[in-house]
Amino acid sequence: MTPTGPFEIRMTSKITFLRAPDPIYAAIEQYRKLVAESDRLYDELQKAENVAEKKHGRRPSSLIAWRSYSAISASEIDDRREEFLRQPGADRKQVEREYRYAKDRARAAARAGLEWDKRTGITPLRQLYERTRRAETAVGRRMAKTKPTTPAGAAALIDYVRRDIEIGEGPEWHKIALATTAAALSSMSSRRALSSLRRQ
Repeated sequence: MTPTGPFEIRMTSKITFLRAPDPIYAAIEQYRKLVAESDRLYDELQKAENVAEKKHGRRPSSLIAWRSYSAISASEIDDRREEFLRQPGADRKQVEREYRYAKDRARAAARAGLEWDKRTGITPLRQLYERTRRAETAVGRRMAKTKPTTPAGAAALIDYVRRDIEIGEGPEWHKIALATTAAALSSMSSRRALSSLRRQ
């Protein structure tokens, strides 16, 4: 088998044909690079914050307390509302009042953080980090939906998921990637069985 550009030429006694490389390898590599860049920017942001704290004090926390929860993010407030409403004997009007107040406090906390960033000059770095994180999430989902076209590619995706789980990462693409790989392997198995029947 001799590589030629982005394709491989496979020689058989009957025919010569082109086969594109398994797309999962490029998808994994793109995601791996974004993770590395995101980690680098996070470290840089932490260092910048540590320096700024000496003059401006600590950055205001974006987390708020609500009932038994001492620190929840804005993205968790809706889930906590549903949880409190499901509790036996829940006072719906009281929960809704607390919910609106929690939303107000979360918005105020976010504004305080943005104002601190502006005072310290960290805003551009934080925006770059957040853009990179969003890109990482989007590319991770796209990778998870990329169907491997070879058993080796399927194994590579499974191994990447396994190592990510081992280091404690928990992005939502794990389950998607495993389902995609299972579907790909099933498809490969079906094609192999059909090819075998045709040769009989």
